[in-house]
Amino acid sequence: MTPTVSTTFPLSSDQTELVNKAIQYERASLALNTRRTYAVMWKKFYTWCEEQQLGSLPASVETVSLYLSHLGGEVSFSTLDCVIAAIEKVHEQKGMSIQGDPNLYRRIRKGIRRTHKESQTLDQAKALSIIDLTLVCRQLGNSLKDLRDKALITVGFFGALRRSEAIALDVEHLEFNDKGVILTLLQTKTSDQAVRVYLTYTKDVTICPVKALKRWLCASQITSGPVFCSLIKGNKASYKRLSGRFVAKIMNYQFGKDYSGHSLRRGLVTSVAEKGIALPKIQQLSRHKTLNMVLKYIEHVEGFENASTINLGA
Repeated sequence: MTPTVSTTFPLSSDQTELVNKAIQYERASLALNTRRTYAVMWKKFYTWCEEQQLGSLPASVETVSLYLSHLGGEVSFSTLDCVIAAIEKVHEQKGMSIQGDPNLYRRIRKGIRRTHKESQTLDQAKALSIIDLTLVCRQLGNSLKDLRDKALITVGFFGALRRSEAIALDVEHLEFNDKGVILTLLQTKTSDQAVRVYLTYTKDVTICPVKALKRWLCASQITSGPVFCSLIKGNKASYKRLSGRFVAKIMNYQFGKDYSGHSLRRGLVTSVAEKGIALPKIQQLSRHKTLNMVLKYIEHVEGFENASTINLGA
């Protein structure tokens, strides 16, 4: 999935360097996980086209439609959308376009969603509550693993961090003061500019993200590089950055299989919404790009408040 440069003359060394630099910038336009996912999706599409003796690059809208029909009912709707995005992205990177009217395979996509409604999943990462957070934090001990997990969980929760934001934190991105700690997120899902997240000391020291973070850094002796890393034999920090998948494993281990890394962020938004905080303030805390995205997180909160039994006083 690397873009190509076509010229009618040999490139100078300076021009070649610029081309390579441009390629790196183009690659950086997509997150690493997105690039990996697109690569997997494209490989599967390419292999299927080879088996069916159909052209894949450029592909026709008919070929894409047939492939989506092949996947219909077999994969999730989010996977289906990812397949389309991957095929379109590869064509874009190669300076090509899918041959024909793309509305054809978009109608196929819509038809698959309508036909396989029963395949739609309502499952979302379970929002972590303050009560569950407190119960687990009280059970965590002083081992290096427990100190790391507690710091990750509390910082992720009170900072409304995405998994990618939490694991991307370096010690150099932390600024402690008498009020708490400032986290500098160099890049987020919704912004390519640095964002500052302010965490203060909590009344309940059991769930205090500032104290938990300090204890973890002190015990692990991490003074630079990744804040959250894996552990090695001898109960020592490896200084190797945790992966997003490992964050999910930690959440599963500490809270149960219904929880994931996203439960931290969802939990903070839900908890704040339950306190009756205004939507714009919640959006500021969660750093969501739109209010609609905030509403998706707190839908069940307002849903119970607007239930017919409550409105009828029953």
